[in-house]
Amino acid sequence: MSFYTSLTGLNSATAQLAVTSNNIANVGTSGFKRSRADFGDIFSTSPLQKSSSNIGQGVSLKQVSQEFSQGNISTSGNSLDLAITGDGFFPLKTPDGLQDTYTRNGSFTLNDQNNVVNSTGQRLMAASVDSSGKADLTNLNALTIPSKTSGEAVETTKIQLGLNLPADSAVITADFDRTNASTYNKSTALTVYDSGGNGYLATVYYAKTQNATLDSPFSKWQTYFFVGDTEVKPALQQATDNLGSNYFVNKYGDVLPKSDPRVVPSSGTTEMYSLDQLTDTRSSSPAKAVAATLATTDYDAVSGSFKAAPSGTLKFSLNVDGAPASNTATPATPKEITYTLAAADKDPQVLARQLEIAINNAMGALPDTPAVAGTPAVVGPPAVAAIPGKPAISNARFGITVSFDPDTAKFSISSGTTGDGSSISISAPDANATKYLGLVNNAPNLTVAASSTEALRGKPSEPAVLRGEIMTINTAKSVQVTSSNKDFFVSVDGTVKKIELPFPTTYTNIESFAKALQDEINTITDPETGRKVSGVTVAFDAKTKQLNFTTGTTGSNASIQVTGSADWGLANTEMKFGTTTEWKKLAQFTENGALQFVKNGEQTEDATGLSSKTEWWPVYLDRGELSFDLTGKPVSPLTGMPFETAFLQGGKGALTMSIDFTKSTQYSSAFAVLSQSQDGAPEGDLMGLNIGPDGLVNATYSNGSQVSLGKIVLANFSSPSGLRQVGDASYLASASSGSAKIGEAGSAGFGSIRAGATERANVDLTQELVDLITAQRNFQANAKAIETSSTMTSAIINIRS
Repeated sequence: MSFYTSLTGLNSATAQLAVTSNNIANVGTSGFKRSRADFGDIFSTSPLQKSSSNIGQGVSLKQVSQEFSQGNISTSGNSLDLAITGDGFFPLKTPDGLQDTYTRNGSFTLNDQNNVVNSTGQRLMAASVDSSGKADLTNLNALTIPSKTSGEAVETTKIQLGLNLPADSAVITADFDRTNASTYNKSTALTVYDSGGNGYLATVYYAKTQNATLDSPFSKWQTYFFVGDTEVKPALQQATDNLGSNYFVNKYGDVLPKSDPRVVPSSGTTEMYSLDQLTDTRSSSPAKAVAATLATTDYDAVSGSFKAAPSGTLKFSLNVDGAPASNTATPATPKEITYTLAAADKDPQVLARQLEIAINNAMGALPDTPAVAGTPAVVGPPAVAAIPGKPAISNARFGITVSFDPDTAKFSISSGTTGDGSSISISAPDANATKYLGLVNNAPNLTVAASSTEALRGKPSEPAVLRGEIMTINTAKSVQVTSSNKDFFVSVDGTVKKIELPFPTTYTNIESFAKALQDEINTITDPETGRKVSGVTVAFDAKTKQLNFTTGTTGSNASIQVTGSADWGLANTEMKFGTTTEWKKLAQFTENGALQFVKNGEQTEDATGLSSKTEWWPVYLDRGELSFDLTGKPVSPLTGMPFETAFLQGGKGALTMSIDFTKSTQYSSAFAVLSQSQDGAPEGDLMGLNIGPDGLVNATYSNGSQVSLGKIVLANFSSPSGLRQVGDASYLASASSGSAKIGEAGSAGFGSIRAGATERANVDLTQELVDLITAQRNFQANAKAIETSSTMTSAIINIRS
């Protein structure tokens, strides 16, 4: 028996040597887990045997198990090398797709189908993810890393070019020819893409067409756009503000964005107007009644009779209507202007000035409310009876002008305000008015009606407005005029006078004081000319505690200054002037001598569908033109410049693009491309791969695309030592190990993943060498026992001899 007992020892030592040798052999195998040989003694007995006297029968190999302790982590340059820190296995699928295997060996590569596989072709499994990176653990598929994107090509629609175009560039007058560099100043090139990701060389040429001048303080450049050898024409572009709101223009040349509540955008067919051609600036003018040419302007022969007899008067009716104002005058009687000639009036220019003063004095004497009835009133020298025939408007009936043109020998009488809302009508002149003023009854030139549609005379002019300083007195209660604040120095339209309010006087409120001051100002008369001040309004602003003075006259000749005590906020006032408004005469855009219209966003010569009720028209930029102001900043376009559809050569499709030049400048420095981009993209080639600790796989492609391809998951088992080895550091689940539990790396019960690294074998080579020596000694000892047993057996056999 001892022979067989020793033989079991030899077998066990041989098994131990084999396990140890296997461990040593796999010390360089990534993810390898060392094996351990477990032995048990052999002991048997029968019920009739005395156990205390039985001898064991040797040893047997019970099992070879794996130790799943953590191996050291070794970095590598391969982003597909993966190491697990902690518990878990990489789930794999065999090449035939029929069997699930598991491994800690994270040395992976890509096969010809772009699947992530190990050295035996087993595919790494990963969970699909949504846009937030959340994994669907019920949907595992082989991890695939495409070498190129698919379906991600983007057609170019927008190009951004930020340039500096040199301010000192020469103006190009020659016709553009891309093959002749002298016909343009600069050029830029970039690649654009069609919907299939095919690239095309696009070139933009720049030719300076205008330097800034006093009349047009803008520098202009013309652009020419080519895709390959095909020129792409600029499309029609409506002017916009810097927020992209389209500009519209009214009949007075006022350009406002669509966002302005005053703009009512037109629809259908409209006249085409160019922003570049809104240059015909005019001063607004009043309605003017022009008399007939005088037969003679020599009044010497009749001046005496004018003074001596009633026939020496000029009589006519004057009817003035203006635009709406705060104070509307009501009709009064009688309806005639009667002017008595003086000896000095033999000069027509003098007569014009005197008549102008007389008319304005008459109109100014007309009260706002109520209506005045009765006989004519005499209003200062010369004698005038004042009456308009219809309601007059304040800013129309003040500032009426009378002039005489010596070249044409014609008198003219103009309304007191400007614009198409003004009108004037002179009727019922007597014989002397006809003879000496040229006022012919029912003459068409003596009636000028207001215009509601066509722009003829522009817009109403503005009065002079003086705003005082904040009052130093308490305006919430009654106010007092005293000896220290009673004096006011007033200048209105060149008429200057010191006035004073009665004192001591107590006004119940500041408004009644303002009314008293207003009435006093409107009694001022120029002692030399007899011109009266009228129409001035004085108002109190309760919010700002200031007095506001407004002239009845309008235009640049209107002026006002009122100085007085600091109590009234008038200690430091300055002269204020009115404004004669300006407007721009519209000129419809023409091309090749034909008027141009816009229908459905397209330029056309067809006027079908044109509306006569349009009040705001779209205003357009010159096609392909860049404009810069004197500081070098872009003026237009302020959004992307659109181009017509470019049809690619060879029938490869079409591109519709716009170019954004809003980041461009025109400084005195050299030409430079400050920024350049476009929104198209080709299909991308794989440029990089990033695998996070949670297993999320992100791929980066050359077209800038970043894609989450999936999340590498881990498998774990209730008893990993029960896994069945199948080689290549891979295992199969068994009844002993239990079924695999799938989870995300880094979650409870699962380790984390480290990319660009592998897990070394957990074999301790020193320990294995010690175990090898131990096994060797065991083998030698058991061999010696067999030898001894054999010697004893031989001795027994040799007893007979």
